[in-house]
Formats: sequence, C-alpha cells, structure tokens
Amino acid sequence: MTEKDLIDLGFERTDIPDSESQNGYDYYFYSKQYCDDITLFSTDSVDVKDDVWKLSCYEIPAIQIVEKLHYEQFIAMLDNIICE
Repeated sequence: MTEKDLIDLGFERTDIPDSESQNGYDYYFYSKQYCDDITLFSTDSVDVKDDVWKLSCYEIPAIQIVEKLHYEQFIAMLDNIICE
C-alpha cells in the first residue's frame, strides 16, 4: 500500500517527534481502529522503502498486510465476522 492509499482509506497520521521518542529522529505512522477492538497500524515512516507501507495489528500479531486488495479482504472479513 502507498501512503496515498492509507490517506484515502481514512487512516490517521500520528507524528512522533524526537523529543517524545528520544531515538534521534522524528517519524510518523498511520493507524485506524475497527470494531472498537482492532487497530491496524502502519510501518514507521523511517522504515518505508519505495512508498510501500505495511499494516500490522496488535490484536492479531500474525497479520501483515501489504497489498490494498488484502486490506479490503481483511476488512470484509471483519465486517462479516467480528463487527456484527
């Protein structure tokens, strides 16, 4: 997924200044919550290569979404199974 995809899909950008993280640089990531219990979050901006952003999920650690189609399929599953 590209950064534009994340923005178009309604993901919220969170900026983390070095003064907060104390890791020597500023960075940002995107996140979006579903069904009150599941949050998808992106790769940190410093780890993005060639505008490929990966999505992960704290609640389901095995999930890693790279393609927009896979994101759409995952959301459809949530809507049908978990979010009802």
